[in-house]
Amino acid sequence: MKLDLNDPGLNLYLRVYNYYKDLICSGKMQPGTRLPSIRKCAMQLQLSRTTVETAYMLLAAEGYILSRPQSGYYVTEILNSGPREAWKPGGKETDGPKIRYDFASSNVDRDSFQFDLWRRYIKSSLRQDERLLSYGEPQGERELREAICSYLGRHRGVVCTPEHIVVGAGVQSLLHILCPMVRDRKNAYFYNPGFRQGRTIFEDFEFRTGGMRSAREAGGPDSGSICYLTPSQMTVWGEVMHITERMDLLKEAFEKDILIIEDDYNSEFRYYNRPTPSLQGLAGGRGVVYLGTFSRLLLPSIRMSFMVLPPELLPVYRERSHYYNQTSSKTEQIALCQFIRDGHLESQIRKARKLYTAKAKKLCEDIGRIFGDRAVPHLGEAGFLVLAEIRTELTSEEIARKAAHAGIAVRAVVPEEGKRGESMNPRILLSCATVGTEHYEEALTELYDSIFG
Repeated sequence: MKLDLNDPGLNLYLRVYNYYKDLICSGKMQPGTRLPSIRKCAMQLQLSRTTVETAYMLLAAEGYILSRPQSGYYVTEILNSGPREAWKPGGKETDGPKIRYDFASSNVDRDSFQFDLWRRYIKSSLRQDERLLSYGEPQGERELREAICSYLGRHRGVVCTPEHIVVGAGVQSLLHILCPMVRDRKNAYFYNPGFRQGRTIFEDFEFRTGGMRSAREAGGPDSGSICYLTPSQMTVWGEVMHITERMDLLKEAFEKDILIIEDDYNSEFRYYNRPTPSLQGLAGGRGVVYLGTFSRLLLPSIRMSFMVLPPELLPVYRERSHYYNQTSSKTEQIALCQFIRDGHLESQIRKARKLYTAKAKKLCEDIGRIFGDRAVPHLGEAGFLVLAEIRTELTSEEIARKAAHAGIAVRAVVPEEGKRGESMNPRILLSCATVGTEHYEEALTELYDSIFG
C-alpha cells in the first residue's frame, strides 16, 4: 500500500488519513500498534506537523486511533468492538447485499446545502495570499470567533466574548484540550451512555466515567465532578431536557461544584418547538462549558466545532494555549466567518429545516400507508429522524438484520433510548436525510417484505 502525496484530488491531510485508515481496516496495523509520532511522521513524509496532526485527529475522531498522554497514538480495537457492531444494521460490512437505501446514515441531503455559494466563499478566502502564508491562530481566527459569539448570543442566549471561544476540528479534538484543564475533577458522568467517542477520551485521561442514571440511583453525582449532556437531544429519538430540569441541574451543580459540559448538538433543528435556552445562558456563562459544531449545519466534511469556556477556565487555557496547534482549516475558517457575517448560516438553517420537515412528514405518511396498522410512525423532535414502532414478535435488532439482508439500513433502538409510553413494540429509527423521497415507496415496501414476508 502506497501513500500517494501527489494525488491532486485530495487535501494532504486526507491522503495521510486514508493511508492509515486503509492500513487499520485491512489489518496491516493491528490493535495496539503505535503510530509514528506527529514530528516523526511529518519528517518522513516531508509535510507540516499541522497536516499530520489534522490527519491523526480525524482518525481519532472516528475511533480508529486513540491518544495516550505522554505516550502517543495507538490503533484501537474499533473493528472488533461490540459498540461499533451495535451501530451496524447487521454482520460485517462485507457480508450480505450492498446497502441500497440507507436510513441509518448521519450524512445530509445534497439539496440541503448550496455548494456553489460555499465554493465562492472558499475561493474568496484562497485569494488572501498573505494571510494564508501563516499558521492559523491556536484559538481560532479572531474574526470567526467574533462571528460565532454574535450568532450564539442571538440564537442560543450564550453569554461570552470572542476570548472565551476556542475553535477546533470536531468536538473530540476540543475535548482533548479541555480534559487536561480539569484533571482535578476525577469523575465524569454522561446522560447519554451511547456517546462512547466522548466517554473514551475522558477515560484516556484517566477519569472515572459512568452514567448519570446510575449516579442518581446511588445518591447523585459526586461533588467536584463533571456532568456531560446534550440537553437538546437527550436520546437518539430527540427528547429535549425540560426547562425545569435544566434549572434543577444548574442548582445542583452550583451547590456541589459540578462542571457541566453542554454539547448543544442539533439544537437548531427544533422543527415543532422553539429552542429551549442553553444551560450556559441560564447559568450566566459560569460553570458550563458549551460545545457546538458546524458539521451538522453545513456539511459533515466541514470539520469545524467550537468550545465556549467559562471565565474560571479561561486563565488555565491561556497558560496552555501555546502548546496546541489549530486543527481546523484556516481557509475554511476565513470562508465560514464571511458566510456567517453575510447571513447565510441563518438561511442555511431555514433551508435545511424546511427540507427535512417535509421529508420527515412524507416518510411518516408513507410508513403509515405501506405498513398500515403494523407500524406506528412518530416524527422526531429534532434532527432528521422518524421513530417507527413495529408490531411484530421480532426484536429491533432482528428487524435491523433482516432489513440489512434486503439492502436497507435502519437503526435498532434499545428500550432505554426510545422511552415512548408503555408500548413494548420493537422500534427502529429511520433518517430521512440520505434517501430521496422518490425512493421512499420502493424502499419501505422492501422493508415491509423483509419483516413480514
